[in-house]
Amino acid sequence: MDDMVDPMAEMGLTHDKQLIVEPEDFLLAENPVRDLCEHFIPQGGKLYDLIDRYDNVTSYVLNRDDDRSGDTVRMVAPFLKAFGASNWETAEFAKTHLRFLNEAAPTVSYFLQVLPTFFCSSMYSQTADALCEALHIPESLFTSTQLDLDGTEMNRQELRDLRQMATDITALPLPTAKYELNVPLELSQEEVAMIARLDDVFMHRMQGTPAFKMIQDMPSVGANEKAYTMLDIRKRTQVDLDGTAYIGGTTIDYQVMDLIKDSGGLALSFNGSEFAVHGANIAAVGNDCTVAAVLVEQFYDKGIEAVFDLVDHWTRAKVAKLELPDQNLVDSLLVRHPRKLPDVWRVDQSNVGEISAKSEAYRAKLLRPPAQQKKTPVRPAKG
Repeated sequence: MDDMVDPMAEMGLTHDKQLIVEPEDFLLAENPVRDLCEHFIPQGGKLYDLIDRYDNVTSYVLNRDDDRSGDTVRMVAPFLKAFGASNWETAEFAKTHLRFLNEAAPTVSYFLQVLPTFFCSSMYSQTADALCEALHIPESLFTSTQLDLDGTEMNRQELRDLRQMATDITALPLPTAKYELNVPLELSQEEVAMIARLDDVFMHRMQGTPAFKMIQDMPSVGANEKAYTMLDIRKRTQVDLDGTAYIGGTTIDYQVMDLIKDSGGLALSFNGSEFAVHGANIAAVGNDCTVAAVLVEQFYDKGIEAVFDLVDHWTRAKVAKLELPDQNLVDSLLVRHPRKLPDVWRVDQSNVGEISAKSEAYRAKLLRPPAQQKKTPVRPAKG
C-alpha cells in the first residue's frame, strides 16, 4: 500500500493475514469484458460466450497447453477493435456502466483499513481504472489486463476479415453440455463443431495477422498470471498461504483458490462459477458484500477453523453473538437481512456438486445485463 499509512507497520508490527480480491461477481454485478463485447459488437454477448466456452473446454476438459488457453480476454480484443472500439470509448463505457453489489464501497474501505488487500482481475485496465476511482482503491494495489486497442494498426481488409470471423463464430449454437473438471470425456457434436470453427479462426485464419500479434503481445491476467501474482504478493508481504484469504468467482480463479484451500487459507467463492466453487472451501451467494467482510474478519481475527464453525452454524442467532473487532459489520448485516441471511456454505466433496449448481444459477441471474440499457453512440470502424 504505497500511498496508505499502515498503523501496524508504524508500531513495528507485521500482519499475519492478507486478502486478494477478484472484483467480478463480488464487488461488481457484471462481467465487464462481456458487457464491452455486447455493447460494441453485433451479437457480442454470444461471441464472448462462445469464445469463453471454447477457452474453458480446451483448457479444463481437453487440457490443452498452448498460448490460447485460459485467456478469453485476449481473444476477444481484436474483435472489439474491428467493430470500432477505441481506448477512449472503452474507458468511457467503463465509467458509466459499472454495476455494484450492495455495500461494495464500505466493504472495500473496511478491507483497506484492516489488512493488506490486493485486487487481481482479468478485466481490462480501463474498467480497473474506473473501479479504482469509484471505490477509492489505490491503483498500485490492482493488477489487470492491459488493453491497448489503438496501438495495433489494421487495414480495411483486415478489419473486414475480423468482422466476418465474428459473424462465422456467432452463427454457431452455444453448447450446453456439462463436463467434469479436468476429466477427459467424449464431447458433444455441438462442442466438436464449435472447437473446429474456433480452432480454424485462431490457429489458421488469424495466423500472421496484426490481430494474432495483438493477442500474443497483450499483457493479460489469466489463470497462470493470477497464481504468479499471488506468489509475488506472498513474497512481498511475507504472509504465508495459510494466512491468505481469496475472494473469487470466475473460472480462472479455480487454480489459485484450490492452492489456498489446500494450504489452510480462506478460499471464498462469492457468486462463483461451477469451477470456482470446486476450488473453494467456503461459498456464498447474494447481493451483499458485507457477508464477505464478516467472513474475512473472522478469518483475520481467529483463523480458518473459526470461519468453518461460523459457516456450519450460519444463522441470525449465531451471527448476532459474534464478537468481532468491528461489531458494525454484524449489526449492519443483521439490519439488512431481518428474516434470513444470504446463503453461505462450507464446501466439501459431499456437497460441491449441489452448491456449485446453486451458485452457478445465482451467478447467471446476477450477471445478466439490465433489460433496458441505454447504449452510447459508437464510432463505426473504418473500412
